[in-house]
Amino acid sequence: MSPSDPINPISIKKTDPSHREALVSLTALLFIEEHHLLPKEKLVDAKNSLQALFLRTSGEETLLRKLIDILKTTQGISRSFAQIANILDAIRGSGIAVENKIAALRVMLEMSPPSPDENEAAIGPFISFSQSFSDKIVQYSRELEMYLQMKENEARHANVYRIARDARDRLKQRLTGGLANDTQGEVESRIKQEVISSFDFTEAEAHLRNAMREARAKEEEIKTLLADLKAMCQMAMNPAMREKDGDTAKSAAAYHDVFTGFAKGLKKFPRLLEIKDHVLELFKMYQHAYGMFSLDFQNLNRSLTTMLENPGAYFESKDEDRDMRAKRERLRRIEGLIPFLERTAEALADKELDSYPKFSRHVSDIISQGNAWEHIYEDLLRAKIHAEADISTRI
Repeated sequence: MSPSDPINPISIKKTDPSHREALVSLTALLFIEEHHLLPKEKLVDAKNSLQALFLRTSGEETLLRKLIDILKTTQGISRSFAQIANILDAIRGSGIAVENKIAALRVMLEMSPPSPDENEAAIGPFISFSQSFSDKIVQYSRELEMYLQMKENEARHANVYRIARDARDRLKQRLTGGLANDTQGEVESRIKQEVISSFDFTEAEAHLRNAMREARAKEEEIKTLLADLKAMCQMAMNPAMREKDGDTAKSAAAYHDVFTGFAKGLKKFPRLLEIKDHVLELFKMYQHAYGMFSLDFQNLNRSLTTMLENPGAYFESKDEDRDMRAKRERLRRIEGLIPFLERTAEALADKELDSYPKFSRHVSDIISQGNAWEHIYEDLLRAKIHAEADISTRI
């Protein structure tokens, strides 16, 4: 029987489960409508029975909790990545410093142009090498920024997957309770299946796998780029200090030996002494840039691994916007309403409550005694008063 159906006032004093259910259901529905806890389209089914009302509110509770966790994740990730992404600023700074140093050297060479022999022996190869190194720094900065975005995406999908999985487990646990199992009829069965199926996390798992695959591919690209920078640095240092064996040594062979070329050029063309300090400074900048890039990448991956393994430590957020606070308040009300429905449902079959007044007083006692819904006590009591007024004045 629907709580909105007309009730014969003469029969209210009799022991009729439908009257009891009407009081509980209408109290809950008035509370739900006052605080906008369920969408209007879901209230239609919820008005058909107490079980349907319970299923709807359980689903809404789980959905809200999931949504809040996801919002918190998004907010938390943005905050944590804002700190991690400071590495990008340092890399950009290194790139700009190298570009400025190369530009200053070009100005010096324009003011005192090298001879064709000087250019061929030392200046040309060095400028070409420097421009290539500078371009790789720009590329590295761009690739790392994309990598951070991909890891952010992976972290978000990883937490959404966890949230969806936990939400489904929590919902299934909720729907194994007595009131949920006592579903009767096609409406309750349909709602129960609809609520459970809405929390399937298969899609979340698929998104996570794609995000992980993309991030791994980008990580390999960055490692390759770092290996290229290391190989170039080998040719920008004293040969006595270079790696003699391994992949780095083999890769370095593909680049011009600018250090040896410039050292030989100094002996052959004394005029190159004018730019010696400037060139040596660039050599130092190349070594420093690669060393810092490699170290930053290791530290970044270490931070990202920790974040992915312990998302809660990163996603915890004390500053919530108004929308999230409103959602939290809705969740708190539903969290109180569900155990109230479970408790009052137990009283429906109590044979000692053999009259409507006794049952009504018992419901009032339940409202006043429940710790789980203490925070909505006044609202529930007010809703019950309105429900009783509605029931007791129908003809």
